[in-house]
Amino acid sequence: MAAETSSFLVAGHERLACRAGFSVVTYGGTTPDRTNEFPAQRVLTESGSATVGVAGAVWSCSHRITHKRGGTTGLSVTFRLDKGSAESTGISVWFKFGEWSAGNYVLIPAVAYNGNRFRCVPMHYPPLFRDLADHRPDAPITITNIPRLSLEPGPSRIQQTTGDPSTPAMGFFAPSRSAGFLLLTGQQTRFGNSGLTIEENTERTKATFAISAPCVREGKPDKAASWKAGDKVTLELELCFFEGGSIQSLHDLLARMRKDLTGPTRYRPILPFQGAWDLLEEKYNRDNWEKTRGYYSVGMRENYCQDWQLGWVGGCMATLPLLLGNDETSRTRAMTTLNTILTRSQAPSGFFYGAGFSGNWVSDCFDKPHPHNMHMVRKSGDGLFFFIKHFMLIEAQQGRAAVRTDWEAAVRRLADAFVGLWKRSGQFGQFVNVETGELQVGGSTSGAIVPAALALAHRWFADREYLDVAEASARLYLERDVRAGVTTGGPGEILQAPDSESAFAMLESFVTLFESTGKDEWRAAACDMARQCASWVVSYDYTFPPKSLFGTLDMRTTGAVYANAQNKHGAPGICTLSGDSLLRLYRATGDVFFIELLRDIAHNITQYVSRTDRSIGAMPPGWINERVNLSDWEGPAMVGGIFYGSTWAEVSVMLTWLEIPGIYVVADTGSMWVFDNVTAILDDSNEQSATLTITNPTKFRAAVRVVCETSAQLCAPLPVCAVPLAHTVELAPGERKTVEVRTRPD
Repeated sequence: MAAETSSFLVAGHERLACRAGFSVVTYGGTTPDRTNEFPAQRVLTESGSATVGVAGAVWSCSHRITHKRGGTTGLSVTFRLDKGSAESTGISVWFKFGEWSAGNYVLIPAVAYNGNRFRCVPMHYPPLFRDLADHRPDAPITITNIPRLSLEPGPSRIQQTTGDPSTPAMGFFAPSRSAGFLLLTGQQTRFGNSGLTIEENTERTKATFAISAPCVREGKPDKAASWKAGDKVTLELELCFFEGGSIQSLHDLLARMRKDLTGPTRYRPILPFQGAWDLLEEKYNRDNWEKTRGYYSVGMRENYCQDWQLGWVGGCMATLPLLLGNDETSRTRAMTTLNTILTRSQAPSGFFYGAGFSGNWVSDCFDKPHPHNMHMVRKSGDGLFFFIKHFMLIEAQQGRAAVRTDWEAAVRRLADAFVGLWKRSGQFGQFVNVETGELQVGGSTSGAIVPAALALAHRWFADREYLDVAEASARLYLERDVRAGVTTGGPGEILQAPDSESAFAMLESFVTLFESTGKDEWRAAACDMARQCASWVVSYDYTFPPKSLFGTLDMRTTGAVYANAQNKHGAPGICTLSGDSLLRLYRATGDVFFIELLRDIAHNITQYVSRTDRSIGAMPPGWINERVNLSDWEGPAMVGGIFYGSTWAEVSVMLTWLEIPGIYVVADTGSMWVFDNVTAILDDSNEQSATLTITNPTKFRAAVRVVCETSAQLCAPLPVCAVPLAHTVELAPGERKTVEVRTRPD
């Protein structure tokens, strides 16, 4: 039950031994010199104001409760310099907790999970487990030197700007107190971005959560403000204390509150899915086709990273939508790519080599092949998942006989390799020896997609053992990782920092298992996982520096997905999925949160496609860069900037075109969701059909796929070709059409 927040503001929160306060801080450079606290009780009385004198200046502080609903309280705090002047000064609102423990789960969305309180091994980029001493099945979560609360004795502090998290928020759950706290704020004041600080004392018995303006982090190129009489600044906050629950309760609360200060998303049509697909298909045939080797490369082929990598950054993922390309060239090359990989790049273990360059297949790589035949299990997991999705799409197009038997045999060997790994090790781990299949580095959630892949293998090969291992491994991930609120091991160059890629892969597995078994445990797990995934998704439109690249392009950041806690940038979509699991979860639950989250991700993704008429920096048409930089992790000049390179984000857009309907309608309930960059009105609907008026407000052609079904059909999984074979409405730029769409056949 949520505690009464407004009464806490005056009396304090007893269970968490918390009190609120307000301060004026003077700095020497970026180090606090002096902190003057306002008498909090007076600020929080009915008169709502107090003053304090600082070096001959007089400051006032006042508060206003803006709303109270569902256990949350909106709080507006205004600081004003009434008399005098002040240099190098800032203000803060803080919450000090006296019953603190290092066992508390601390969350800053997209920044810190469990406070990033993990084993830290500083190393140069790209960080990899090069030392054989780290090759152990019981490997602890290991990270680089990223913002974190310390696992060791001594100082422990995280300092961030409000541009670092996906939602400017921070909170915690205290298992020993069975209570928790969540605090949200806005992105900026007139000083720019605000600061977020969590600091523990050396004994780990007390902690302070503070929001400050301007943001001043020690050792960073930040500056405090100069004030003159009459200057003021207001911090907008929303806070909630809750009692009972679990770590998941904190994520559920964040999912519910994440847009409370910014309001619902305001969508802006820019480029329809079809227009984006046209550019990307042309780009892939122009720039990515490797004629000599017979595959679509994942990049521009200058090294192992940019030539071939299975899964992760697009290998044998881009080919799935290209099977439905606009012309025969795309379809033929997609099949050729599939054949090349399935017949030439499988290792003796049954796993597939994770990378290739100029005809050389290697275990895995970044700038050069990894030592010790290291192969990230996520790559072969992605491979198994997408290989079978290719088979299903080919079967729907041409019949099962069009799937070659040697392809099936290779994929079955891969599925058997995962089953063997599970039987030997009781886990999939993060890295295996690609030649032998033996576990090298254990732990992590790197294999999060494998339960989904094995569930699909069960469907295709009718082998019950695949489904049994899928469920057993998913239960391990659920109890060990998801319940702990930390998923890791998705990207190949961040050691085991928390990341969004493993989180969304885990969601895919839970949804696929529910569809495969009908068991409520997997539907419940998927609901929990989806709300954890939401913590990685930007919930509002960031205000970029006006002269930055994204500032000049008026980019809307809602729906961008942060990569991980090490590489602290948002990205245009999920690496590397469409997010259709959220639509499928909505169908299974009726919870609109899931479909709204998907709409944020899918609708805004096409704005990142470089075009002739709207180039993203110097990138050619069809290129998409992975950077959506809200954070200054690469330096202040890179906020709103990118590096000019083609990336995996192109694949996410291609999969969006393939798997996300432009418009989704449940006809008999009158529900409609528009994902594409068009507008639509549901004029009429019944169990047989829906009548829609669709407008294309963009200057590009639209081919809007409308998936229309009834509530009775939601009880069964959505067929694999439901979107590609859906009713398509062609619209010229600016055109409006009224169409009747029949509900899809069962």
